[in-house]
Amino acid sequence: MKNYITWLKQNWAHTGLVLSIYLTIFLFAFIKNQDQTLFLLLMTIPLYMIHQTEEYIFPGGFAKFFNLDIFKVGRADAPMGTEFIFYVNILYIWILLPVFGILSSFDYTFGLWMSYFFFFAGVGHIALGIKAKKKYNPGLVVSCLINIPYGAYLVYYLYQNHLLMNPWMNIHMLIGLGLNLILPVMGVIMYKQYQKTLK
Repeated sequence: MKNYITWLKQNWAHTGLVLSIYLTIFLFAFIKNQDQTLFLLLMTIPLYMIHQTEEYIFPGGFAKFFNLDIFKVGRADAPMGTEFIFYVNILYIWILLPVFGILSSFDYTFGLWMSYFFFFAGVGHIALGIKAKKKYNPGLVVSCLINIPYGAYLVYYLYQNHLLMNPWMNIHMLIGLGLNLILPVMGVIMYKQYQKTLK
């Protein structure tokens, strides 16, 4: 088991790319015609795995970008390293989204936040680019072409189908935004801990 976890820490993003293909085929084959709303919510999972592919495989280098251009620490592998990237992505995309996606099959309310989470994850990459004064950062292209338009469409769809009473201010938006805002807070904590090791 230990060897498997070690392997997964190095290859989870590659595994996610393959898994995204299977999930997309499965959702189109078994969910789309049965439940359009559930289908749209669940599609955020494989689509986010495609987002991760740009961040960590093609072209990859998100951690390097964050360390050099956001933290400006002068080294590519710290303070944001393999462990942090692995656990955050597995927790958010491989556990949290699927669990609430499954719960959505019983009650859509459980998964409405996923649309906002998906949208704000894309907006976050634009914010990172502005802060770093870079035209590109790993994940930006998928953010602009998939995350933001799909997330916005999903919110609109949910509103049109009376699942959201107010698309701009609701608890689901606060959850989706909050889950995204936790990440920079964790980043600041990690950066401060790293700085302490240098003293």
